[in-house]
Amino acid sequence: MNISENKNQTRKRLEQREADILEAATTLFAADGFHATSTRKIAAAAGVSEGTVFHYFNTKNALLLAILDGFYEGLIETAGEYVQQTMDTRERLLLLARNHLRALLENQAIMMRLIQVYLSVDVNYYLDYKNSHIHQLNYRYTRIFDNVIKEGIQRGYLDEGLELSAIRDLFFGGLEYGMRTLLGRKNTSRIAAYVEEIVEPLWQSMQVGGNDRDTSMASPAQRLEAACLRVEKAAEKLEKASR
Repeated sequence: MNISENKNQTRKRLEQREADILEAATTLFAADGFHATSTRKIAAAAGVSEGTVFHYFNTKNALLLAILDGFYEGLIETAGEYVQQTMDTRERLLLLARNHLRALLENQAIMMRLIQVYLSVDVNYYLDYKNSHIHQLNYRYTRIFDNVIKEGIQRGYLDEGLELSAIRDLFFGGLEYGMRTLLGRKNTSRIAAYVEEIVEPLWQSMQVGGNDRDTSMASPAQRLEAACLRVEKAAEKLEKASR
């Protein structure tokens, strides 16, 4: 075996060790909670020493952020691929919504920790997030949605008076409410219909002049308010259907 082959084997072994630590941490964070999980437990589950865990991740927060980093990188990659499949703005929004909700539900353990980060009252934990690569990943991810809306405006399909931040908040807020409703439940048969019920009122409210006879004469802000009410009703319907 030559030097090059030795180096490749060593690199693969180190990468596998890091992957084993991340997998063990993800499982334990989901099962026991972040604060209740010690690095000693993570090391034991990964089959390494506690010192090895700290060799790869200098703090437990860094370990959690690495897990979230991997989640976001996958989310960004697939969202970018979906956007390239079509130039139709409505279809792009549907694809982004399906991808987002699918990723949330397939990675429930990770997302439970992510919600904990957002809602945490731990100031140091919050500062870690704000100063982390994860914050930049979140920015990159939401910019994919923003660019879809901006391109729709440039092509004359969407109203240029739209408040982008409000549209973004309603889109992702509605999807994440759906995720929390479906989290841990076996009945997820209404996911596809729920995505349609989130995107359709948004789509109608964003089109030039409106495309709904009840809102066609309203301002963009009034149409968005009407869309918000429809999204809330869709969320209530999902919750009842998932019980």
